[in-house]
Amino acid sequence: MKKLLFLFSLLIASTYTVFGQSEGSVVSATARAGVATTFVTDYQSIGINPANLGLRSKYETKHVTFGFLETNAAFFAKGVTSKQMKDLVFDGGQQTPNIQSYAANLFANNNISSNVDIMLLGIAFQYDKLGGLAFSVNDVMRGNGNLSQNFTDFTFSGALATQYFDQLRLKNGAIVPNDPNQYGSYQAVGIDAGLSSQGVSLGRVFQGTDVKAHYYRTFNAAYGREIFRNDVFNVSAGVGLKYVMGYYYMDIQSKDGLLKGNVADNPILSGLSENFNVPNQDNGWNFLSPQGNGFGFDIGGTAEIYEKVKVGISLVNVGGIKYTNNTYEVKDTTVYELKYDSFTADAFNETVFWTEGKSFTAKLPTTLRFGGSIALFEKRLEVGGDIIVPLNKAAGNINKASFAVGGDFYLKRWIKFSSGASIGGNYANSLDGYSTHVCVPLGFTLIAGENGGWEFSMATRDIVSLIDMKGKSPLYSAGICMFRFRV
Repeated sequence: MKKLLFLFSLLIASTYTVFGQSEGSVVSATARAGVATTFVTDYQSIGINPANLGLRSKYETKHVTFGFLETNAAFFAKGVTSKQMKDLVFDGGQQTPNIQSYAANLFANNNISSNVDIMLLGIAFQYDKLGGLAFSVNDVMRGNGNLSQNFTDFTFSGALATQYFDQLRLKNGAIVPNDPNQYGSYQAVGIDAGLSSQGVSLGRVFQGTDVKAHYYRTFNAAYGREIFRNDVFNVSAGVGLKYVMGYYYMDIQSKDGLLKGNVADNPILSGLSENFNVPNQDNGWNFLSPQGNGFGFDIGGTAEIYEKVKVGISLVNVGGIKYTNNTYEVKDTTVYELKYDSFTADAFNETVFWTEGKSFTAKLPTTLRFGGSIALFEKRLEVGGDIIVPLNKAAGNINKASFAVGGDFYLKRWIKFSSGASIGGNYANSLDGYSTHVCVPLGFTLIAGENGGWEFSMATRDIVSLIDMKGKSPLYSAGICMFRFRV
């Protein structure tokens, strides 16, 4: 069903894709429900808490850690089941007006989120007295849509949406009332278009909806060092800097009844842009050429008591990207006629228009993190919790504060199992608070070689969604880390 595939493409086809897992590409943190503020070390501290680069390594003979292609991906749909997603999105074809109305109500006042985070390359050098220095290159691709009833009615019912179009024009030219009870007789003749005597403002259609997508690459450097130590207590502090290249950006929403939004388009990553009728003019640019660039920084601190109890705080992703290429601003439009199509994904393609825009600055998704953990049973078990608070509504940030508990258990020296639970983040709908989803992750790490020479990790952010195919609000998540080494 093309209109439902359009909805799916809000977050998938546009950026190949994605909104924010707060742990980025750190697979072991995914397995702990995102608990990471006092857990992560070496280059994995970048973007989470650079102060941990100053902590003493548990692998005393290893001073260099490097890795590449660590990947996390997730897709979340609130209020639907896996079967409904399959029937309506993946297996759909031409649908009746009743099914279109059912789909509109099903997705209304819900949200869809997705993300892909890839650490292309990371390396860290750590020495007890000198501290730790780390570098990494990360790709961040995130998308989110909070969908109001206004939006889903227009998306799925299109020209048949009774709240927008009070009349229909049939194939024989007759003008008739938009009466659902008469659709059978209308379709026998053929429906040509929906007509609105008052006009339909896209600002009204988007009221309560926002659609955001962001894809950028960061080149990161971070340094952390122990700044105080005695027999009981030690404190580390750290800072990170990042150069950011932006490849794609979209933010569309209604403000005060008017449609507002910006896009920095990329001709390769234009699935979402095509659905919203963004002009596809590459202006000589290609996939490897960013549409904008900028800078950001992270800062953090970690305190440790008896090398067992840790508390940490960090402020990450402070900064922005100035987009200067392929930029457009959306125009609010009043629609009086919309062609009828039982696949009505082209409703926005026919009605949304853009003007060539000026450069604009998009903020990075800034968050404030608080965390704590304790090591037990001779450090075979470490458990902790994190609170992650979004400090802006930038594309790529989480909807709500995230609360998580999780831990690691070393069954043997060479194998570690991780799990936990979390609520909030992008898996809480911004439309109705935290009534959405409790995530129960599961993951493991294999540790091979002398003193942790190689690690392999796999994780999912919610094992329940993979098991319970009938459950509502599925979260499909997977992370893999195959190439992580210490020397």
